[in-house]
Amino acid sequence: MANTTVKSRATIQITGLDADWTWDTDGGFNTFHGVRVSSIQFLPSAASDVMIVHDGGVDGADIFNSGPTVGTSPLYKNFDPPVLLRPVIDISDCTLDSAGDAKVIIDYV
Repeated sequence: MANTTVKSRATIQITGLDADWTWDTDGGFNTFHGVRVSSIQFLPSAASDVMIVHDGGVDGADIFNSGPTVGTSPLYKNFDPPVLLRPVIDISDCTLDSAGDAKVIIDYV
């Protein structure tokens, strides 16, 4: 399986989660500056899943870090007002029990 990215006018949904994901290549944003992110949501596949989203590159600052999840309830981080970011998922930083069942949703304006 490979990452699957579904993009709408204001949302990016990433599933599969078995490879790195970058905002410009996989998200389809051809801009150097990034996107104005209003929230990031993580739907874990199992307890103890960990999702880390960086800004700018695989070694960039964490903009979302779920820590080990307690269960499978969605975890949210809101940015109010929205923040100009370049989201990146370095899959080697993440722990997923079942990558095919986990999901990341990024809302942007």
